[in-house]
Amino acid sequence: MTFVRNRLLVLSILLAGSAVWAGQAGQKQDPLPDLRVSAVTRGYYEIHPAAADSEEEFERLANALRPGDELVLHGGVYSQTGRRAVTANGTAEAPIVIRAAEGQSPLLTRPADQIDRYNNIEFVDCSYLVIRGLRFRGGSSGVRFIRGHHITFEDCEVFATGNNALTMNSGSCDSFIIRRNHLHHTGLSTTRPTEGEGMYIGCHDGSCITTDTLVEGNYIHHLRSTSDGGNDGIEIKVGSYGNVVRDNVIHDTNIGRQYTGIFVYGGGPQVNIVEGNAIWNAGEGIQVVSDAIVRNNIIFNCSVTGITAAPHVAVRAMRNVTIVNNTIVNHPKGVLVRWSQARDMLFGNNAVYCPGGIAIDASGMESAAVSVNYVEGRLAGVVLDGTRFLDGGTISHVFTSPEQNQFWPKPGSPLLGHADSSVAPGLDFNHAVRKAPQDVGAYESDGQISNPGWNVQAGFKRVE
Repeated sequence: MTFVRNRLLVLSILLAGSAVWAGQAGQKQDPLPDLRVSAVTRGYYEIHPAAADSEEEFERLANALRPGDELVLHGGVYSQTGRRAVTANGTAEAPIVIRAAEGQSPLLTRPADQIDRYNNIEFVDCSYLVIRGLRFRGGSSGVRFIRGHHITFEDCEVFATGNNALTMNSGSCDSFIIRRNHLHHTGLSTTRPTEGEGMYIGCHDGSCITTDTLVEGNYIHHLRSTSDGGNDGIEIKVGSYGNVVRDNVIHDTNIGRQYTGIFVYGGGPQVNIVEGNAIWNAGEGIQVVSDAIVRNNIIFNCSVTGITAAPHVAVRAMRNVTIVNNTIVNHPKGVLVRWSQARDMLFGNNAVYCPGGIAIDASGMESAAVSVNYVEGRLAGVVLDGTRFLDGGTISHVFTSPEQNQFWPKPGSPLLGHADSSVAPGLDFNHAVRKAPQDVGAYESDGQISNPGWNVQAGFKRVE
């Protein structure tokens, strides 16, 4: 790897003597007094913790990175009192990487008494940037993306925030990858009403949107709110489209207020996809208004509903919603549907088991495509007709260990082999191929009597 030394000199001047390294294998490189050489094409820099008042070495160095550069943070605490903001723009061929050193756990934080004053960090107008393995504690919002495109945020932890953990509501964002992050214990402010969303994506009024973004494999839990803004796990606002939300584990979005595990509004020119998520101890498990595919999710023990599919003041029209092959268990209401003014809606192959509660509370489903939903619990607005809604028997005879939140269909379960193959997804919750005759609900058993994949539990979902 070749490095041009003038860049290091400039950075050394900016950093005023901090421990910055460039080169290979940690070799310290002395700057040369020649500033006339052209810009570096790729540099490798390492940094160690240092406390700062208003601006820290990390921030100055991160803002000086160029396409192809890599900034490595060693373990320890990086703290500052002023605003921390980074603008870094790589290219498709040479992205910028900001990451933790191998096997280390750098923590970016700020004094606890500033929990309402500053966000922990803001990434402003960034592009082709990878952020990996960092921990962010405190701040009003933990991590705020202000516009940007082609950004990967992965293997990070964001926690103990005054408000929400991760926000993308300060300008439009495109082509993000947000994966394997641990977001937890939000909404800790006590000085005023606060929100505590895990992810707040897009603007509430649609003035900014997020497009073509993958939100995958995150673990989100213990979100607190004391305001009507709420503590949703993942909220994708009106007009945002082309986003995929999959394989996330979300629970306990019910501290202070009780809000949704995943909420997708729709209203854009393409659908959002919500699939393979495990959600429990939320208000609504999943809420959807328009332009969405909701499939292969496991949702249980929520305080309001498993799935709500109903109008919202922010979205003008309900249209183009597909809800198929979900397992929805132990809610006061399994599914709440209000589709009287909707078009192009599909509800099929769902397993809805709410003994002692209401399985389906619906209106307007007469004009929707509805097929092969097995239910236990009371019905409102629909009836057991043998084709659209069927008697699913009792929960104890359908799933292997429902008392332990394991919802694999046991031998003899009515879910086995009875799905409407015309609407079944190609894969199931475990990413296994669905084979005819397909099963109802999130799993495809393929003759196996026990779950060969990840068992639903607190922690990251494991996908083979």
